[in-house]
Amino acid sequence: MLPEQCKKIGIVASWPPLTVFDEEGATGLDVEIVQHIFERAKVCYKFVRLPSSARTFEEMQKGTIDVATMTSYTISRERFGTFSVSYRQEKMRLISLKQPSSITNLRTVLNSDNTIGLSIGSYYGEEIRQLMSDTRLSDQFVGLASANSRIAMLVKGRVDFIIDDLISAHYYKTKLDHASLKVWPYVVHDNPVHLLLSHTAFTHTEISAINLAIKDLQNDIDAIVMSYLIN
Repeated sequence: MLPEQCKKIGIVASWPPLTVFDEEGATGLDVEIVQHIFERAKVCYKFVRLPSSARTFEEMQKGTIDVATMTSYTISRERFGTFSVSYRQEKMRLISLKQPSSITNLRTVLNSDNTIGLSIGSYYGEEIRQLMSDTRLSDQFVGLASANSRIAMLVKGRVDFIIDDLISAHYYKTKLDHASLKVWPYVVHDNPVHLLLSHTAFTHTEISAINLAIKDLQNDIDAIVMSYLIN
């Protein structure tokens, strides 16, 4: 297959350690996983830089990318492509500088006038979606394009919380030396993530090969995920 015919996989530029796209190319947990999957499926691929996750579906619609990684399932996203079987679990939690306390819902946090930094364009579950649609609370959510900007805003006290994956939280605490960060036990959103495969770019045979590769590689994928949590 010619390089220009390879599937174009969108990689968000700055969401370490999940995805990074810099002058050296694409790296990160989900990049490693995708490489294993596409190589096992024998589907040619190349990586395309995305400035933020908010651009993912716009670029898929334009044909700039054919694949979105670490995608949570929603009905509305089905119009862009076919969801693969899940390849890992995402565990979203509140992260702050203050000591965690026991809460029963996120409205409790927002009722105290706290602000929450989020990735623009990402899906954090139905509780967050409903709270963001409440005009009395929507201003307390701050959309930020990169993980670096989210963690910087939190450390500088410009937001009270951010919401991120437990893998990212581990990275911030151990690799970026933000040991003072606190991860709250409240489950914001636990869900499987998938590859979203463009309707126009993939055949049924290719989709089946990718799904089979994910199933065959699940133990290897789990080991890659664990390596990001212990190193």
